Amino acid sequence: MNNSTRYNAIFTGTIADQQTQDLTQRTQRIFTDTEHLSNLARKWKNVHADKAQGHMFEQLEVIKFNFDALKKDSDIYAQTTASMGLPTDPVDIVIKRGNETIREIQAKSCNSAARSTFALSNEKYREMQRLAPSDQHSEIERLLKKRIEAGTLKAEDYEQTLRNLKKSLSHDEIASTGTQYKEAFDATNPDLADKIANQYKLDSALIDIHKSGMKAGKIGACVSGGLTALTESYSVIKGEKELSKAVIDTAISSAKGYATGYAVTALSKGITHTTSHFLGETISKSLTRSNAHVAIAAGVVNSAKSITSYINGEIEFENLSNEISHTAITSTSSFYYGAAGQMLIPIPVVGALVGSSVGYLVGNLIYQSGLLALGDDNILVNEAKERRRQIEQLCLQVIPQIQEHRRQLEIQITQNNELRKQGIDFGFNLIQNAIESTDPEIFILGLNKIGEQFGIILPYQDFDEFDHIMKSNEAFVF
Repeated sequence: MNNSTRYNAIFTGTIADQQTQDLTQRTQRIFTDTEHLSNLARKWKNVHADKAQGHMFEQLEVIKFNFDALKKDSDIYAQTTASMGLPTDPVDIVIKRGNETIREIQAKSCNSAARSTFALSNEKYREMQRLAPSDQHSEIERLLKKRIEAGTLKAEDYEQTLRNLKKSLSHDEIASTGTQYKEAFDATNPDLADKIANQYKLDSALIDIHKSGMKAGKIGACVSGGLTALTESYSVIKGEKELSKAVIDTAISSAKGYATGYAVTALSKGITHTTSHFLGETISKSLTRSNAHVAIAAGVVNSAKSITSYINGEIEFENLSNEISHTAITSTSSFYYGAAGQMLIPIPVVGALVGSSVGYLVGNLIYQSGLLALGDDNILVNEAKERRRQIEQLCLQVIPQIQEHRRQLEIQITQNNELRKQGIDFGFNLIQNAIESTDPEIFILGLNKIGEQFGIILPYQDFDEFDHIMKSNEAFVF
């Protein structure tokens, strides 16, 4: 790779990295959604599948909606209110753009269309989008129309349900493929939930890799083609080259730029997703932030900006020293690890990319640890040490208080249990006496004493009260 091609790749990678951040965030959101699906299956595994499937239905629809948004490069996304820490909210799913909620959805998945129809037709779900299993959609529509025509008391609620009923989670051009009742029911099996989650992770990663590569390819074609066009135009004007040959060379350069941009970005994304799967999310995020081509270009720009800021009096020399120190350490580490990676992995681009990425990560960790710096001690490290000291002091003050509160709580629990035991024993003694003396009034008194220990009071205290209610026209209270 000559210098011109290398510089083009660096700046193409820098621009493409910014252009593909949204794709990466959407892909990561789907990864989070699929993890939540697996966690739900394990959380509700001891609950009957007919009850637990409702939670799986909501999460499956969210995953499918966000997957379609990723494919169509849309900035809207769906999220269950349960995953937001709001399990009792009347809204089941929200569709958002950034922090703005643009649609609210009520989802119901019952084992029959009739039950789903009734569950969806609650007046408190006013003007929410209504979502039910896709295989029940036609029957729900038929039942709603039938009940509206019959003029039932809930006709208005049925009309609103019919007006907002959807076969799948959707907004504008983004929509899920729909989820059948059996699909949600089967997903309550943790093994199947993991299988579904892994498949969506793989599909999302492939889309991220391909779309990011295409965006980077277009940028690479523009950068490489644009620079070549300027050079070739100058040669044509000077009479050193024919126009047709200049056009061909420009087209070839654009094609090379597209291929280079696509390959570098696709490989970078592929490595990121691979490390996410095999090494874990934390390491993956570190590598994502440490793409070598981005680090090199950004380092040059940041160092220049730091020096300019210092000359203009905007920052102190200590800040300048720390900023340049970080750039120097990470850039040097990237260079040497990139060379080592190319020797260990003799595949063009791949070895250098892997080595440089690991080198940048290592350099960044060394700098943040404060083990190496070009100037004074790392400010961030000193600040972290001070925060740690403050937290330790706070913990030393709070620990005795927590221990004392725990001791008092244990005493209260012990006393309460002892009093409850005495009350229960007294109640059983009364019941035993009632059996021996055949006195039902004492028996009822014993039951009341036992119930009092659990906050329960019998509705009728004696037979006189029971006789009174039996002879009256009042309704029974159980």
